[in-house]
Amino acid sequence: MIYPYRCPEHGPFEVEKSMADSDRPEPCPVCGVEQEEQDITAKRVGGYVSTEGDWCSGKLVHQLHPKHPDRMVTSKRQMEQVYKKHGISIDTGKFESKEAQIAATVPRKLRTGKNPGVVGGVDD
Repeated sequence: MIYPYRCPEHGPFEVEKSMADSDRPEPCPVCGVEQEEQDITAKRVGGYVSTEGDWCSGKLVHQLHPKHPDRMVTSKRQMEQVYKKHGISIDTGKFESKEAQIAATVPRKLRTGKNPGVVGGVDD
């Protein structure tokens, strides 16, 4: 998992580590001062988008289908709007309902029947 930290002198940075090591302090990559606490504000919004690149080049909303037009976002505000539009919780990064998950991840042509919870003729 990726954990965000913030150095008071050099700003935000991220560290990839296992959940077992999530409480371990991390040194700032610039000055080496250990940061005891994670940057919760960054984790709330940034925890569910790709850390590849920067906002200018775009980040992915991994919960959406690879060909979904809203999958690439270029700002935190846009990401929050996409999460809200598709029923994804900002707090957990998970879909708020089965229907929202199906609508965002299953191509329209594969959905069958009147019930949006039925995919390919199977209702789970």
